[in-house]
Amino acid sequence: MRCLASLAAGCLLLAAVPSPAAPGGQASDAASRTVRARYLMGTVFRIEAPSAVDPEATAAALESALDEVGRQDKILSNWDSGSETSRLNAAAGRGRIPVSSGLLSAVTESLGWAAATGGVFDPTVEPLTRPFRGQAPARAPARPGESRPRWTAVEVDRERGTVALPPGSGLDFGGIGKGIALDEAAAVLRRLGVANALLDAGGQLLALGAPPGEPGWRVAVADPAQRERPRVVLLLKDASAATSGNSERPGEILDPATGRSVAGAGSATAIAARATDADALSTALFVMGARRGLDYARGRADLIALFLNPSREKAPVVANLPSDAESTLFLIQGPPDPHQDRRLRVEAR
Repeated sequence: MRCLASLAAGCLLLAAVPSPAAPGGQASDAASRTVRARYLMGTVFRIEAPSAVDPEATAAALESALDEVGRQDKILSNWDSGSETSRLNAAAGRGRIPVSSGLLSAVTESLGWAAATGGVFDPTVEPLTRPFRGQAPARAPARPGESRPRWTAVEVDRERGTVALPPGSGLDFGGIGKGIALDEAAAVLRRLGVANALLDAGGQLLALGAPPGEPGWRVAVADPAQRERPRVVLLLKDASAATSGNSERPGEILDPATGRSVAGAGSATAIAARATDADALSTALFVMGARRGLDYARGRADLIALFLNPSREKAPVVANLPSDAESTLFLIQGPPDPHQDRRLRVEAR
């Protein structure tokens, strides 16, 4: 699935990079930042923010945001047999099951992106991902993807707060869960007065505001063939970037239409105003491939798509940006309120 370790360790496809510092300014800049990290959702969640006038309050806010990620993990994980999602999956075929508002929102978001991508993103791949968790499929189809209940068979009653899964179905939020957790953590930060922060979910990034004196947070998309080498550098403000590829665990991204693993050594990066959207779309873009994915992205004002190809026989970097993404520094800015407006602004620097 998505590569989920640090770029320094050679495993990440997406990472923060430091802004150019004035001579003698590096130490003071580091001292003015507050950083908190915790192992959650199978990776390290890291949040950094300017310390402002009250470092202790900033640190407490970051810890509260990480607490929220932990709460989301208890809802969305299908690696934890005691999570709410696992309990819902175990009740597939038993009719309408009452769920929490958090799980109901995650199901609604996931089905919304399934509809928006024509099923290229599909949270009902859970029966096919069980082998990756060391579990046997409930009932293997005759051929991959055949006779498997898809996202259109999931029934959601938002008024009653229930979800009904058909027999043999299950939900897997691996392609959207970290994005949901990032957005919820960011909401906690905003409520506690932290307007500028960079949240890193083991490679997916959400930029709130910008560092002091900078137009945005600098992030790098790594070469999928040489993950220690940044290939494209971007500035993000009030936007999220997520990268999907086969670099770490080849074969774990599945094409929902066929049930087969998606081949390819490149990577697909989605940039959107919300982390939830970027997470789902990076998965969908990787399944679509560069040609189809760029066509999809060009029709949307709320998405930047970036494909990196390690093969020198093809264009190494393709994106729906106004010029060469490898040689131009772009500031990509989302709206202050992504719930009202998700359009992105792009500016060459």
